[in-house]
Amino acid sequence: MLLPRLKLFFAPLRPALLSVLLLSLAGTIAARPRPHYAVAGHETPVALLHAGKATYLVTERSVFRLEGAQFVRKAQTAQAIQCAALADTVLWLGTRAGVLRLNTATFRPRPVALPEAGAAANITALFRDARGSVWVGANGYGVFRWANGAFTQELKTPSINGGAATADSSVWIATSIGLSHKQHADWTRYNEEGVANQEIPDNIVEKLLPDNAGNLWVVMSDAICVFEAAGQRGAAEAELPTVKFLGRPGNEVFSVAALPGEGRLFATAMGLLLLPNEPASLASFAPSTDKVEPKRLLVPLPALPGAGNPVLIEVDKQQRLWLVSTEGVTVLTAKEFHRFAQAHPTAKGAAAKL
Repeated sequence: MLLPRLKLFFAPLRPALLSVLLLSLAGTIAARPRPHYAVAGHETPVALLHAGKATYLVTERSVFRLEGAQFVRKAQTAQAIQCAALADTVLWLGTRAGVLRLNTATFRPRPVALPEAGAAANITALFRDARGSVWVGANGYGVFRWANGAFTQELKTPSINGGAATADSSVWIATSIGLSHKQHADWTRYNEEGVANQEIPDNIVEKLLPDNAGNLWVVMSDAICVFEAAGQRGAAEAELPTVKFLGRPGNEVFSVAALPGEGRLFATAMGLLLLPNEPASLASFAPSTDKVEPKRLLVPLPALPGAGNPVLIEVDKQQRLWLVSTEGVTVLTAKEFHRFAQAHPTAKGAAAKL
């Protein structure tokens, strides 16, 4: 008799109890900490690479693979790794003493010699183009492309500082005598003395940072400019969107990502800097002059707890933001990043000038 009475007693309370349970569950979900992965060694990050369901982190001397809730070290190198790329089941590593290939099944390193440069060249660029070909830049020797199981030389400029590819099938090479650009079969060089749309404000190109929106950010010794994605470029590129620096003079820019609905996020020595979407055009960058009159404001964002100062930032196919530092890897959904950016006073008022 007691059980039926209890059922009758609790029946009117079921909706209220269910609401309380759902609210409690929602609170638990909302309070769930963002994914953060510690990485052993506290080494400088070099590249974050994805292939299917696999994620690899390459640091200065190690290769890690994400397995469950942790990054597991799979290989270590004697020479410092400076750049990396992933092609199918092969990891390519560029070190100060040559190129290494690692099969992702065994992770056994195998050196690959470059023509004329031998096996001990200082590798300063290593990337894949839009067609999947692997490119290698060796300082002092030039640029090579892997084809039919061997390297062939593509560019003989000796002073190679970096390289990148964009989705329009372009290959870009940073050198100390300008920026070299290959589209289809033709090479074009942008430099300080260039004319029309082949001029950049500085000959010493230190690094190239492609973002996930198809833009290429060119970091030079005395300026930063951006080649916008093909569909966004104007009729003439005589004046590329250019600034002297981001944040403050001498601030180093490590990485950049385009966040849908938010803007451009820069990983810098100052920390994370957000360039909001409004106005949408990258032409808000003023042409570089002796006197800088900033038209825009960068929003400095505080460090995420435990995330350190990110060196690599990336947006994956699920629009999640990966932040990689010497402290580890933090992953945020688009909604989590928006809440994080809007939750701090700096995102609502204070800002750093371009």
